[in-house]
Amino acid sequence: MAQLFIAEEELSDSASLTHGSVTIGTTETALNIFLLCKLKAFRTAYPGIRLKIYNYSSPQSIAAVKSGKIDFAVLSTPVPAEPPLHLTPLQSFREILIGGPSFSALSEKELCFSDLKKYPFICLGRETATFQFYNQLFLSQELELIPDTEAATTDQILPLVKNNLGLAFLPEPMALESLAKQEVLQIAISEKLPLRHICLVHDHQHPLNSGARELKKIILGERMD
Repeated sequence: MAQLFIAEEELSDSASLTHGSVTIGTTETALNIFLLCKLKAFRTAYPGIRLKIYNYSSPQSIAAVKSGKIDFAVLSTPVPAEPPLHLTPLQSFREILIGGPSFSALSEKELCFSDLKKYPFICLGRETATFQFYNQLFLSQELELIPDTEAATTDQILPLVKNNLGLAFLPEPMALESLAKQEVLQIAISEKLPLRHICLVHDHQHPLNSGARELKKIILGERMD
């Protein structure tokens, strides 16, 4: 009976969101330009709920959602998700071409994709959805994407550019502070880059616990219970 009462108390606490855990996967881009403020709001509202955040690439996050290892994922497109996974767009963003101080002369020019072959280029690794995104853009111009430097994460790109290792595309919100400090410079490019999106990925076949449901509501901008 004592064990039953303890179990009932634990279930009651879980239902009232006084404790529990939520496990999600995200990319650096999605975390930096969208998710951080949502996590702060969730932490303020539900301080007893533990958060476990996996720094995954989009393909890794998709696999983790499918297997049930994580409750859901917040990712930047392109997202290789197929039914029964459900994709919900959250926010759009555009990427810009940036370079370090030694490339300052380029700030007065407008480059095209073929011009990028003349300069060292930095990109995420080939296993990422971002690489595939840019590879398709290069192929559409009958060019091959061969980065001089491959970064494991988006967060690594900005320091590499600051230190003049090459040019790179970076989400504009992640570059604004460094642009204002003139640590990097924006380089105009003639081809208009497609908008990318932050998306929530969830498998409806895997029910969410109460904590995960509330975090999902905050991420979607819905009213909290």
